Amino acid sequence: MEAISLFVQPKPLLSEAIESLVAEGVLKARALKLSPGDYLFREGDDMRNTFYLTRGLVRLYSGTPDGYTKTVFFHKAGTLIGFQGFRPEVDRKPSILNAKATTKVEAFAIDAESFGAYLKAHGEVCYAMAQYLFEMMSLQTREAVNASIYPVLQRFSALLLTLAREFNSAQAPAIIPFSNEELAEMLGVHVNSITNSVVALRNADCAERQRGALVITDFKKLKSIAENLIVEN
Repeated sequence: MEAISLFVQPKPLLSEAIESLVAEGVLKARALKLSPGDYLFREGDDMRNTFYLTRGLVRLYSGTPDGYTKTVFFHKAGTLIGFQGFRPEVDRKPSILNAKATTKVEAFAIDAESFGAYLKAHGEVCYAMAQYLFEMMSLQTREAVNASIYPVLQRFSALLLTLAREFNSAQAPAIIPFSNEELAEMLGVHVNSITNSVVALRNADCAERQRGALVITDFKKLKSIAENLIVEN
């Protein structure tokens, strides 16, 4: 089941190749450990590495002029994040996004120059990398289309179903450990829209607020609200 396209999924061929190349010392890499709230990188940083996550969840987001933020992706273990270092030196620009640890994170900072050289010489891994980047582009396109077509309540319901799946909570009561403000950032809407959606879901007897978390109390009713944003695999 896929609802809202926020979570980047690993590509097994690419993940296995990177882990093997790092272990063998073919790629220059250093191990990192982050606590929740630590930054992997920030907007404006000069990026010379790409990061491969081996544990945890990293939120990739942008800031807005009015002080809000919008989540672009959540990266999970087995995924890559940060690609500015692949651009030629003359064209390289600072990061326009922030990457912050949502949970405890372990990662490898891989030297982009050595990684790029390896990709040029190894077509199979290069192709897997191209598939991975295309999938991220497709996720962004799908989310932009969803935002222009579907009401906030429907997208919010789909987001909750996606979060429940990602946190392995497929049965009610399922705890979604995010505040209204954080959920608003994920959808790129004002927090009042999420507050109103929570009230609507509570009135529909499918979700409620409990001790700083949102709890899904009825998956069937929540799916009926999400409707066309649910795709059964």
